[in-house]
Amino acid sequence: MRGLTIVRPRVLSAVLLLLSGLASASTAEPVRVPEPTSTRLEANLTRITSTAGTVYTVARYALPQRGSVPHILAIDREDYVWFSESGGRFAKHFIDAPAANRIGRIDREGTVSEWTIAAEETSPMGIVFDAAGALWITERLADRVTRMNPDGTLTRYDVPTKASWPTGIAIGGDGKVWFTETRGDKVGVIDPTTGQVREYEVPTPASATTGIAVDHAGKVWIAQRDANIIGRLDPDTGTFDQFPLPTPDAKPCGIAVAPDGTVWFSERNGGKLGTIGQDGAVREYALKDRTTGPFLLAIDQSGGVWFSEIFGNRIGRFDSKKASFEHFAVAEGHFYPAGIALDSKGNVWFAEQASDHIGVIVRTDLAYLDNKGTASDADDANIVVSRDFDLEEFSIPTPNSIPGILGIDSRGTVWFTEMGGGFVGPGFPPGPPGSKIGYVEDGVLSEIALPTPESGPTSLDVDPVTDDLWVSLRSANKIARVRDKTVEEFDIPVVDSEPIGIAVDRRSNIWVALSRAGMIARRTPGGVWTLYNLPDKRSNPRTIFIDRNDRVWFSEKDGNHLGEIDPVNGTVKRWQIPTRMAWPLSILDDADGKIWFAEMRSDKLGTFDPATETFAEYDLPVQSAPFKLHYDEASASIWISTIFANAVLRFDIEKKRTVTAYKIPNEGVWLGGIARDKDGCFWVTEQFGNQVDRMCIAGLKGVRFGQVDVGR
Repeated sequence: MRGLTIVRPRVLSAVLLLLSGLASASTAEPVRVPEPTSTRLEANLTRITSTAGTVYTVARYALPQRGSVPHILAIDREDYVWFSESGGRFAKHFIDAPAANRIGRIDREGTVSEWTIAAEETSPMGIVFDAAGALWITERLADRVTRMNPDGTLTRYDVPTKASWPTGIAIGGDGKVWFTETRGDKVGVIDPTTGQVREYEVPTPASATTGIAVDHAGKVWIAQRDANIIGRLDPDTGTFDQFPLPTPDAKPCGIAVAPDGTVWFSERNGGKLGTIGQDGAVREYALKDRTTGPFLLAIDQSGGVWFSEIFGNRIGRFDSKKASFEHFAVAEGHFYPAGIALDSKGNVWFAEQASDHIGVIVRTDLAYLDNKGTASDADDANIVVSRDFDLEEFSIPTPNSIPGILGIDSRGTVWFTEMGGGFVGPGFPPGPPGSKIGYVEDGVLSEIALPTPESGPTSLDVDPVTDDLWVSLRSANKIARVRDKTVEEFDIPVVDSEPIGIAVDRRSNIWVALSRAGMIARRTPGGVWTLYNLPDKRSNPRTIFIDRNDRVWFSEKDGNHLGEIDPVNGTVKRWQIPTRMAWPLSILDDADGKIWFAEMRSDKLGTFDPATETFAEYDLPVQSAPFKLHYDEASASIWISTIFANAVLRFDIEKKRTVTAYKIPNEGVWLGGIARDKDGCFWVTEQFGNQVDRMCIAGLKGVRFGQVDVGR
């Protein structure tokens, strides 16, 4: 295999002397950390092409203080991104800035909060969360490890060895906190239950130990940078095994344990990644460019190894199954990327030390999920890929607006929501929620500012009777009505409900899916609200739809059900979708009364027959991520916008398969809403392209057939 070296070195072992005994190192009383300073950041969104030819969106956030030198990342349960602000001068001739003393956090709305954790410049380095949600921090210049508790207090643990430079940090399955002492040539461990610190001396002096990880068996792995050794400590016996690397002066720095137990490490000077097998064999994989400095590591659920390239100013990914590399040049200049981490949505976060930025590569598939049993098996080879259409593009004046759902009123005005950032699904990068809705009228795109700034307009629908436009405002917890381009907002009577889907029936009742509350709500024209509780509060209802018989349908993204509300009897009926965790989104009905819906996660198109209460599912192209649907009765087709396929798909109902993919020329933009105008042309939103497109497909003309799905 090209670029692969396997060496079985002599393993050096030593039984270590336990130093310092048991040292009570925590402060008697926790210290309350001062309130953080908060700054709203604007994301700079760009699209890049990887060396494998894949287009990605990258968001970068400039930190408010120059010389902060963000170093290591950790991501909490809410997907907030935390980072250490180390400052400079922790390596010779590297980033000439004073040491710092702050911990930062970016929330989903793009606000950075910064906590000053000490009066002196302690240079916080490694950070990691424990099972209780506390953040552990190594402070290089203070010779201590600090626990930042969820209640806003700090508990400090002094390292017995002075001038030891604690840097790397990891937590074992038993909750004990391990850290490296780069200048002390030791490995330390803290027992949080007793507050006691122990140290183990590394057998090789002047090894400059940096990276650290704990494997599934509780063994502690360390990267001994200057000794060119990967070490393994058995805490039960005090035995320290050492694995010399075959590449001279490789400078191992980062180390991580994959979900399958494989131990990975980086070679900063060697220009390689490596593994150590259970048999002690060292396997090395060489980058094509050996000078880019693979540095710190993060491993995704599919076994891909992500790494920062500190001298190459890029992010890399190694496919462990194919033994192939992919690289991402995310910014110009020398920014020395260091810390790297993956959030729960599969987005890849990285710290730019020299440029004082935090960046994120937005995922382009759903590989971060356990897709067992949901992968599509569509025959993609039989799908015709076509560019046989005219495309008229409308740029949105507001930057990073992230246009979402589309709808067309009876006058032909095309409306769309400008969702903005911070939406928890399907995984946008952080940023302020949107403050506007847009429309295209007589070939001109315009915007309307909403009364509540940063309200997060998400879905919309047109009243079939009055032609009023109704919009859900997820961040403001409101809905809005647009009449003659004047906006009026209405409160939802459930706190923090996160309204997403919205639909209007033929009696002008407004129906709203309250995602976070696990409810469906109805507002009458007179302003009276009725709430319908779903059996599972965590089901995350996202889409709501009114069929041609005025029946009210909804889908549960996390609950994995299709449901119906009976407003007369006040009852809720649900049917479980056959595919596990399908992520049902858009809903519509056909001329025969069947209900169709998109399965975003499983790459399928589903249909439900209300008469027989039975489902059928059809495979779509793999990793297409179907989002919104439009039914065309004349051609017996379902038209589908896709997040990752960068195309509008035509599904032939009679053939029961996708027949054509109409790919737009702008790669990696995430197609969102879809609607069709009176001339038979489609309108789609480019969520990361920040524009709205009119797509007129050759030979497809005529009036709108059936109902247009506008965010239901």
